[in-house]
Amino acid sequence: MTKPDTQTETVAAPVHVPFDETLRQAWARYGNAIYVVCALIALGIIAKGTWDYLSAQREIGIEREYAACVSPDSFKAFALSHPGHALTGLAELKVADDSFATNHFDEARTHYQNAVAILADGPFRSHAQLGLAVSNAALGKSAEAEAGFKQLMNGTTQLKAIRCEAGFHLASIAADAGRAAEVQTLAEQLLSIDPNSPFAERAFSLRSEMAAK
Repeated sequence: MTKPDTQTETVAAPVHVPFDETLRQAWARYGNAIYVVCALIALGIIAKGTWDYLSAQREIGIEREYAACVSPDSFKAFALSHPGHALTGLAELKVADDSFATNHFDEARTHYQNAVAILADGPFRSHAQLGLAVSNAALGKSAEAEAGFKQLMNGTTQLKAIRCEAGFHLASIAADAGRAAEVQTLAEQLLSIDPNSPFAERAFSLRSEMAAK
């Protein structure tokens, strides 16, 4: 019995493609897409750089414009031109102080409110809050004034000078209303906040004046 011939199947060995040839083929296939992506990235970088440059130049221009302000009207014009800007808060504060100094308390109140709304926490905002409370007091808005003074006096993050001045204004309101015990309490509170504060001494003087009457 004859055995059938056994045919040997030859498996072709994998052809090794050099890395540089693989890279060349990939580049030929995807090169255009890569160029597009690179171009988009470059445009993004250029756009951001341009925007940052223009923003910086705009900020410099605003700072120069603020520095050129010399009168209440110029500060008002600056505030109208740059709503919400940090320097606008300072412009509003300047206008408010000028208005208060000339006894235009209603106008001062408005600009102090604007300054408080714009300025970040810190000495300038505290000054604006104090000015707002004093303006309310000058306008006969006692409840609003007392609320503002109490907020400042009890604010532990506020400067001691601000707290003590606010407390003294509270003591003055209490003295005008004939509330001697409240004046005494406030004077003692001011003494505990800052023993060297002249406002604490003035509060005790108010109490003495009331007792002498």
